[in-house]
This record gives sequence, C-alpha cells and structure tokens, in this order.
Amino acid sequence: MRRFAIAGLMLASLAGCGGTQATTPNGGSTPGGADDPGSTNAANDLGSTATDDGGGVAGGGGDLATGGPSGPLTPNQKAVAEAMTSIWENDTPILDYAYSENIKDGRGYTSGRAGFCTGTGDAIQVIDCYDKLRSSANGNLMAKYMPALTTINDKYNSTGQDQGDTSLLDAVGNWVNDWGASYTTTTTRTDFAKCQDQVSDLLYYTPAMQAAMQVGLVTALTRAALYDMWINQGDDTLVKQTNTALGVKTAIGVGNTVTEDAWLQKFIELRRDTLAGDSTWKTSVDRVAGYEKARRRGNWDLSKPVDSAVKAKQCWPTGGYLDSQYTSWVINPDGSSAKTTMATACQ
Repeated sequence: MRRFAIAGLMLASLAGCGGTQATTPNGGSTPGGADDPGSTNAANDLGSTATDDGGGVAGGGGDLATGGPSGPLTPNQKAVAEAMTSIWENDTPILDYAYSENIKDGRGYTSGRAGFCTGTGDAIQVIDCYDKLRSSANGNLMAKYMPALTTINDKYNSTGQDQGDTSLLDAVGNWVNDWGASYTTTTTRTDFAKCQDQVSDLLYYTPAMQAAMQVGLVTALTRAALYDMWINQGDDTLVKQTNTALGVKTAIGVGNTVTEDAWLQKFIELRRDTLAGDSTWKTSVDRVAGYEKARRRGNWDLSKPVDSAVKAKQCWPTGGYLDSQYTSWVINPDGSSAKTTMATACQ
C-alpha cells in the first residue's frame, strides 16, 4: 500500500502493504468473518458519517457518487469487486474486518478488510477515524496505540527505518487481539467497520475509479481490476505503464487508441510480471489470473457469476508461476458467494 497524509501527519509514498503474503498456505490472510460487506463513502474527515451510495469522493473527471456509464460501479458491481479482492486478501469473499496478523513482511501488523499496515500509513488512518467516533472510555481498545503509531510514522518519514518494528505497539497492548475484538464486540463493531470502509474507499476505491474515468475505462471488470491493484500495489504506476506500452494518452483515452479489451489484457500481463518478480507477491500471481479469466469470458459488466477457480499457469502455461492455493469461490452478480469444487481453468 501507500503512505498518505492525515491531519497533523505527513506521510511519504510507499507501496506494498496490500499485497503482502501471510503465513497461511493460500498466500493471503487468515480467514475470519464479517457480517456485512457494505461500504461507505470516503470522507476527508474520516470521523464523519458518510452516505452509503456505493461510490467515493466526487472528483477526478466524473461523478463518483453515482454508479453507471459516467460513474464508478453500481452497488452490486462494487460488492462483486470487493468480494473478489477479499478472496485475494483474506481467502474469503466476506470482508474480514477482524483479521490481524504480523506476517513478517517488514510492514508491521497487517489488519482488516484491506490489509491496513501499521508501518505504511493506512492503519493509522483507521485508528484516527475510530478515535473520532469513540473514546477509550467508550470502548475504543485501539486509542492507546495512536501515540506509538505516530512515533512509527514520524520515524519512518524522517529516517526511512523501522517500518516493520512493532515493539512500541507491543509495549502498549496486544494489537492483534484488540483489533479483532474491536470488530467482534457488538457495541463497537459498527464504528470500527465504518472506519475501515471509509479509509479503504478514500485511499483505494476512489483513486482507482478516478484513474479509470481519466483514462476512459468504462467497464465494471476493468474498474474492479484497478481497484484490486490499488489495494495490492497502492498507486497508479501500472496504469501509466500500460498507457505507455499501448501509446494511450490520457487526453485521448482508451477507445480512441486501443480497445478496452486490449488495454485490460496488457494491464493484467504487466501486473502479472510485477507480482511474479517480487519476493513478497510471487505466490499470488493467481490473483491476476482471476481477472484474466473474467476478461476471456467477456464478463465486462459483472452480470454473470465470477469464479476464482483458476491458476496463473493455466492462463500463461510457460511462465512457471507458483500455485497460490487460494480457496475457489463463485461470486454472484449480487455479491453473494459460495465455495466451489469446480475444476480450475482460465476459460
């Protein structure tokens, strides 16, 4: 993931957290459970209540508050996109708000529905939001970690060191247990989930939808693939690389230069190579194979079921890609899902 700025905190750019690999066999995070994969709009004040309309912050060349041809994703399409990403992040299509683990990737604790990390500037935003909604006297178990998070953040910004050091957090309490309890406790669940939704929308969903509109990418499948990349890689580097490879200029856009099908194919291939070439991500190349399978099936508006029963080596037989051992799921157009035992294939 990326480092960002919030009130009083200056954070430098750094990608990586969302794509880290857990110690579980699937290369993602340990599955937990969540009751409601709903979303809220991102807000500049992350402690404020936002409207659940399936969009994000307006701006960047279109109406992000409305799904449709000129907006981002409809609520159902967004639910499908989030479920797809959750499979790759947590090995379950159900958003795992309670998950937390130190996966020893040098980015501290990885937690929640989008793999927010204590060392990369997004976990601190979740806690900043949560502190504005609920005090420690009112059940906020995470408030005590904010001074340590700020110190970790400031030290990284000034020295570039100790991004993954959790000793200051460990001296305060049990981060993993407290994070999980913040969601599993009935009285605090709504606020804690709301903050995760808002930060995820603000940092990942909204920039991905803005980039899609700026480049002229109109299909739900492409936009879902961009959202997954943003959570995994944290910025628009691969969008720019795809445009460069295909000669697409933002002012002209996809459609006037190449087809969106050709653009998405190149984007997936470049992301495949990025994952395969990284020591942290090389066991998750199947992640992009899921989008390649949907592309080959022509499921552009996500109106047909999407399944994750696919291996990268089936899409690209000569690449020598590792098997992620992700669980196979089918996601229906309304966002509901179920495990599947269907044979893996890229078609």
